[in-house]
Amino acid sequence: MKMTRSMANILLLLASILWGSGFIVTKVALDANASAGFTNFSRGILFAVLVLMFFHKRIFKMTSKEFTVGLIAGLLNFGGFMTQTIGIQYTTPSNNAFISSTYVVMIPFIAWIIYRKKIQMKSFISILICLLGMALLTGIFNTAFTINRGDLYSLICAAFYAGSIVYLSYGAKAADVSVVAFMLAIVQAIGGLIFSLWGGIGQLTAVNWSAALIPLLYIGIICSFVGQTVQVLAQKHTSATSAGLIMMLEGVFGSAFSIAFGFDRFTVNLFWGGALITLSLILLEIDFQQLLTKTHSHSTGIH
Repeated sequence: MKMTRSMANILLLLASILWGSGFIVTKVALDANASAGFTNFSRGILFAVLVLMFFHKRIFKMTSKEFTVGLIAGLLNFGGFMTQTIGIQYTTPSNNAFISSTYVVMIPFIAWIIYRKKIQMKSFISILICLLGMALLTGIFNTAFTINRGDLYSLICAAFYAGSIVYLSYGAKAADVSVVAFMLAIVQAIGGLIFSLWGGIGQLTAVNWSAALIPLLYIGIICSFVGQTVQVLAQKHTSATSAGLIMMLEGVFGSAFSIAFGFDRFTVNLFWGGALITLSLILLEIDFQQLLTKTHSHSTGIH
């Protein structure tokens, strides 16, 4: 059965819901004393094993160029996951979800710095709306311009994710998707293991395994492997704009799950801050030129 565009969009929505749920599941694992390093090691190793099981023929044919591409993308991706996991220890899942999702706003600026891709005017408007939303969400206006440590880590995480996406979009188009996925997973596993060992083996004895085991399995299998596979599968059958808009809902779902499970209170700042960040992301994804062309052709009767 051939996948339709609407079916692809539904699958992308499912991926966003899974990733959104990952924020609170990660928080549960961290609250059970699983360190940020061990959480990322678990996530990466499960993801790597599952990718290897399903795509081993392609992975064993990996070229040196694909290895290099995967390694660079993997290091950027690991930087994002690590700072996001550390960030969630010091802030709420809602803040972590919304601030992490601001990578979308950073992408045009990083693409301009590295690849000299022209920045559209809407990017500047988006970043202003986004900054206002973050100021409301993090409570900067109420705390004499101080920022929570967790919120700062979440912002650094967004910069890493933006760098990873820009690199994969412009610098690594020819690489096999399954090879890149495996490299992302294996770099995350090795990086997480290094951070975990750096913190000392004694950390593992402090883990409440009965509370941490299911969240760790869920993050690795459901959020990483299923979420990533569904995204790659569905993204080929819909437009980049639709995919971008749907995947940005990860932050909204993360916040909704956080409120539903009692990690966050529903506040006016959370609502308006989240709404402004979401608006800035939507504004960035809409192709206004194409929209005006379509509107003009309909009004003049041109088809």
